[in-house]
Amino acid sequence: MRFLTTFALLAPLVASRFANVDSPNPRSEKVSYDGYHIYSITATGKSQVEFLENQFAAYPTEVTSRGFEVAMPPGEVPSFNKLGLISRLLSDDLGELIRREGKVPTYNHGHHKAGKLPDLNWYDTYHDYEDHLQYWDDLVAAFPRNSKKYDIGTSYENRTIYAFHLFGDKGEKGNKPVILWHATVHAREWITTLVIEYWAWQLINGYKTKDKEITRFLDHYDFWLVPFHNPDGFSYTQTTDRMWRKNRLPRDNTTCVGTDLNRNWRFEWGGEPGTGAASTDPCDGTFQGLGPGDTPENIAVSGLSDKLGKSSKGIRSYIDLHSYGQKILTPPGWTCNTTQYPATLSRMLEVAEGFATAVQAYDSRNETYQYGTGCDIEYYSAGNGRDHHYGAYGADHSWTLELDPVTSGQGGFVLPPEDIWPVVKEQWAGELWLLNNVWQN
Repeated sequence: MRFLTTFALLAPLVASRFANVDSPNPRSEKVSYDGYHIYSITATGKSQVEFLENQFAAYPTEVTSRGFEVAMPPGEVPSFNKLGLISRLLSDDLGELIRREGKVPTYNHGHHKAGKLPDLNWYDTYHDYEDHLQYWDDLVAAFPRNSKKYDIGTSYENRTIYAFHLFGDKGEKGNKPVILWHATVHAREWITTLVIEYWAWQLINGYKTKDKEITRFLDHYDFWLVPFHNPDGFSYTQTTDRMWRKNRLPRDNTTCVGTDLNRNWRFEWGGEPGTGAASTDPCDGTFQGLGPGDTPENIAVSGLSDKLGKSSKGIRSYIDLHSYGQKILTPPGWTCNTTQYPATLSRMLEVAEGFATAVQAYDSRNETYQYGTGCDIEYYSAGNGRDHHYGAYGADHSWTLELDPVTSGQGGFVLPPEDIWPVVKEQWAGELWLLNNVWQN
């Protein structure tokens, strides 16, 4: 009941959101997060989390294994403190964390040797969108006989959405179990882009150097990678608003912009009424759109998934990369009705446990990963990628993988550049375990 009694106190904060909504056109001025305070609020139970998500919908938020986190503007910190919530200050200047992220890139594709894999110094820092596109072209150029780049559609702002197919020399191409990875779904989650790139680099390098394990994987599986589900949003985080989450699609009759692409998939879009599994408010970070799969980006990526899901061997493993919180989420997120849980859930959790153990064994920081259904260890979330790929295509293993760190106190969405290497290496250790252990199902 304590959370419910804060409603009146929260009213001024909620009202302020309508004075700061995004215009339909991209803003030219860069959003400053100087002085923003990041708090972790103690919340137990889904109803409390949903209440907090609704009340703080105007601000950057995240649900982690340690609590509900929100970034508050400096002018509203006194009002926040008056709410009497059980909270802990994680950082008193989000803007400073963002500035630390701006390490000068070390990768220079102009000096890249044609046909050779890019240098691993790429993972020393973050990169501009155009450099990412060039990096993927360099990966394909280094693996010309065993990779192909596909144009699968365009974003709202007319950026091409690409998918990359990696395969081995043995086995009939297109007639093998599919491994499908998506990244950069939520614009501000930059570490996901680098993890999928590192996975691709390791597969290509392993095959080129005749590593027996990697060769076996590429000969047995068809790998499909979509590194930029949300290219418009990612570009916007680099030019204007580092904490932007959604795509950049405007809607009629509102000045708010963007749809949460991970609430817009067709399967069980909207979820069960009254659960807060997705928002119908265009101003909210989890806005589901006006109809199932009605965003240009989800039309593009679901078109690819429709084809892969109908392939002879189907989708063996689907991973939707996100940050942060260190969690492996399986279906369902749209319901907590256990009669709707996957028949294969015990096997999904067995693999999730092995992945988490492999990551922890590699990680000298000794941080653990939670694993379980989205409903059990996080909250309701309908229209998400993992539910869709299991529900629509019967993917044997379908996950949302929430990467490092655990809290905003360790960087949150703004993971320091020096943490890129530990994350990509530990995630590759987990993925190696997974690929060995989903061989049959």
